[in-house]
Amino acid sequence: MLNEREMKYRLKCAEDEGVPITNYGTAIAYMNGILKRSLAPFPEISKILDDK
Repeated sequence: MLNEREMKYRLKCAEDEGVPITNYGTAIAYMNGILKRSLAPFPEISKILDDK
């Protein structure tokens, strides 16, 4: 498991190189068609997905 400092470092390195990053849980929820339902308690985020 990574600590916060290491994770921030890796995210910054990926950002600097233009490498996209996602959370595996988010990706799996999207692929299984449950992402919108799982984000229902967060209407601001759900609206962003509805616009796409």
